[in-house]
Amino acid sequence: MSQMKTQKKYTLGIIGLGHMGGAIAKGAVRNDYLERYEIAVYDPSEHARKDCSIEGFAYLSDVHQLIENSHIILLAVTPQQVEGVLDEISTDQMDVVLSIVTGVSIAHLQERLHNTPIIRGMPNTPLQIGAGATALCMSDDCRADDYDFVFQLFASMGVTRTIPEDKMNEIVTVHGSIPAYVYYFVQCILDDAIERGIDERDARALLVQTFIGSAQLLKKYPERSIERFVDEVCSKGGTTIEAIGELKERNISAIIHDANEKCIARAKQLGK
Repeated sequence: MSQMKTQKKYTLGIIGLGHMGGAIAKGAVRNDYLERYEIAVYDPSEHARKDCSIEGFAYLSDVHQLIENSHIILLAVTPQQVEGVLDEISTDQMDVVLSIVTGVSIAHLQERLHNTPIIRGMPNTPLQIGAGATALCMSDDCRADDYDFVFQLFASMGVTRTIPEDKMNEIVTVHGSIPAYVYYFVQCILDDAIERGIDERDARALLVQTFIGSAQLLKKYPERSIERFVDEVCSKGGTTIEAIGELKERNISAIIHDANEKCIARAKQLGK
């Protein structure tokens, strides 16, 4: 359970209860980091009202009321929505803002919010099942207690790291967007298996477990090079080494680099 000391009615006030905002709120409760009564939500959508009723979160129909009564304001809207939200809350006084909006810098948020202390975060979707990865950074005026609270909040739902803010756009290609890369790669392998006459359910079960097991090995032996793991599967004269050779011949690393460049460029564009 968190030990955040605040005079506000709610510890966490969430603006935007979409997939990620909802995952953070539910994860905080599921992992006993926050009590349900410590969370309030502002989101005009009907689904948010229903979710709050089901989960036991306070639902506030006035964003200013949410801000007035919440210590940490979680900004969990899309990049396309964020400027409208900032316009609406620009005159409110806030203790600290936690933004998970892709591409939007601390400098821009502080300019729009009268130098409110900012924590900028980038979680990923496996956070929904407590297996997320989150990168965080903070403004110079952010209180250490607030940052530690947020760091531990995300750590309760996976792995958390502090990185320099000037790498927040680049880090999207390390963990933020990578679940989609993984899913796409899995889909390509699965489609190929089906074409070869393998039952889809059998192929998917074996394939997903292979990804899980491979990731667990990487996690268990962090001191071991990735190349060594590849070599352990690629015996000389065997089958796998032929496949890896083809991937190298097609220069898959260059394809991934180019894809990452597109991803980073879009993150920077969204932040303008």
